[in-house]
Amino acid sequence: GVNRSHMRSTTACGLKCRSFLRPPPRIPLLRVLSLKPPSATFVADASQQAAPADGGAQYRPSKSPLRSPPRWEGASIEQTYVSSMERWGKGKEKRIAEFGSSKQWKTLSADEAFEQYYVRRRDLEGLPFVAKYNVYGAPRHTRFYVLFDVQDAALERWGSAEALQDAIACRRAKRARRLARLQPPVLMLLRPVRARKGEVNVGSRAVFAAIAGNSGVAAAKLAGWAATGSASMLSESIHSFADLGNQVLLAIGLQQSLRRADKTRPYGYGFEQYVWAMISGVSTFILGAGASVYHGVSCLISPHEIESLPTAMGVLVAAGVLESFTLSVAWSEMQREASKERLTPLQYLSRGSDPLNPAVLLEDSVAVVGVVVAGASIGLTAVTGNPMYDACGSIAVGGMMGAVAIFIINRNRHFLGQAVPQRTGAVVRMLQADEMVLSVQDVKSVLVGPQAARFKAEIHFNPKLLADKYLSAHDNLAEVYKTCASVKSEEDAKRMFERSAVFLLATLSIEVDRLEHIIRSEYPEFRYIDLEVL
Repeated sequence: GVNRSHMRSTTACGLKCRSFLRPPPRIPLLRVLSLKPPSATFVADASQQAAPADGGAQYRPSKSPLRSPPRWEGASIEQTYVSSMERWGKGKEKRIAEFGSSKQWKTLSADEAFEQYYVRRRDLEGLPFVAKYNVYGAPRHTRFYVLFDVQDAALERWGSAEALQDAIACRRAKRARRLARLQPPVLMLLRPVRARKGEVNVGSRAVFAAIAGNSGVAAAKLAGWAATGSASMLSESIHSFADLGNQVLLAIGLQQSLRRADKTRPYGYGFEQYVWAMISGVSTFILGAGASVYHGVSCLISPHEIESLPTAMGVLVAAGVLESFTLSVAWSEMQREASKERLTPLQYLSRGSDPLNPAVLLEDSVAVVGVVVAGASIGLTAVTGNPMYDACGSIAVGGMMGAVAIFIINRNRHFLGQAVPQRTGAVVRMLQADEMVLSVQDVKSVLVGPQAARFKAEIHFNPKLLADKYLSAHDNLAEVYKTCASVKSEEDAKRMFERSAVFLLATLSIEVDRLEHIIRSEYPEFRYIDLEVL
């Protein structure tokens, strides 16, 4: 018997799974090769050393959960072929009548089978499949089934294509109604973000601490302005309300960015953080800076006296304490993230891909400085009796808000322009140092979110080393020699060549998986990796 559950993928990047499933010309039966489970994991040679990375550390290959090259098994060319053609012909007429003509050896992933043909897992049990590691970034093997096998399973469950379509339509309607009920109101977008397993929501702590702190600060400053009538106090009130609104926008962006990737956004919603951070910067410039400067100019034209100096100073001291607390939270968060990327806080502020912590840090910094400026302006006005100082303080606070807003807008505009990840060069050097790689060409990388990037490259593999790696596994060289000795005709030679192509493609697929695994292990920000065979 043939152990079909252990068939392994022969797919490399850019090579189709069906390449070894398609029957050769003039051969009526397809041989299903029984590839035994790997006896050992395929680990990169520890003697390979890459060029120093950006941080100066040398690359050391890590163990990979990938499979080893398949076994040749030393079978004779004359052995019996397993008839997959019999499965194809068994339900051919009904299948074509229900689904129309389809290519014989197309494959579907398990998820596609569940979605398109509404089959259950138990309906697929016992069917032959091929497995590919790390498809769609999933940290496990993904099974691919032959299309006609899935169609047969669907017909066995539903009876006809019409009944299948009705069941799919009913399921989609139920899903739409369920999602409609679960859609949160706008205020629910501000609920604390749940950390998904294996993911860290960078900036969430600083954002929600700033929302809590600025809520109290804004209310206190507004009450202080109502009691004193100070232009600087009103400017500070506007500043705090603008900061509160901006941090609410940042929280919405953070919540939206956690949506899972779908067909419309295959690389996820990470850019939502940059979009909402840019909206936050624009609102700071227009509402915060504009209103503060306008009120300051109005007070220069029509000045009025400050009514209660102790009240104003008390409010400013309380606001300064709260603003300093939120500033310390943002600073500690940014320091921790900067150390992860081996950057200084100043470098992270200008070059880091995180849009939340820098925005909160800058806004809170201006808030703390603004409290000092407002206090000095109110004090000078009370001592000298000249309201010009109070008005100038309002204009100064508005100017600082405008400068921060422009910086935030330009920073997020840079990332929305699809910036290249910082460690792209280190990845290229690591690939070039691998002995299996002859050349790395057409490198393209781009950020797809604050903590996610895509890397694409064309790899020229070493064909001699690839063959040596396959032949050295499982004593394949001796078995291949035996098979070559049994070749007696052109038909035998053709079959042997097709079989060797299958196994070499499997070995190439393993090498692609190995390189992708090493990149993800050393540089986890590259979540989406596309390595094409040159």
